[in-house]
Amino acid sequence: MIEKLIDRKNLSEIAEMEKEIFCNTAFSEKQLEEMEEIDRYRFLIVKKEEKIAGYVILYDSVDVWEIMKIAVKKEHRREGVGEELLNYISSLGQIPIMLEVRENNTGAIEFYKKNGFEQIATRKNYYTDTGEAAYIMVKN
Repeated sequence: MIEKLIDRKNLSEIAEMEKEIFCNTAFSEKQLEEMEEIDRYRFLIVKKEEKIAGYVILYDSVDVWEIMKIAVKKEHRREGVGEELLNYISSLGQIPIMLEVRENNTGAIEFYKKNGFEQIATRKNYYTDTGEAAYIMVKN
């Protein structure tokens, strides 16, 4: 079940997941706290056994939901957690959902395509840590 972030102690759990999953591009706990204070950001979580199994950080750009980060713990992948998060975002309104994904992240790209996203553009040399391009994907 999807929950909105209501307990700031969950931010430290998200920060730990950020470090594990995103390494060099992880948001720090301080950055997460600052984002949480801005109305346009939304944090949605899925819990399993009282722990966060997955989360999404959304930015409401008025005419598009921008997925800033979406992550699922390794032990909960292929359990429908990511799909549940994407379906919930779709239920929020009839505006497009946009995200960026590393060009070499084939698993994520296939997951997004399976869930109705299409690649609409490429940002060359987008990721400063590796120089990889980012694919911009949208679901209408």
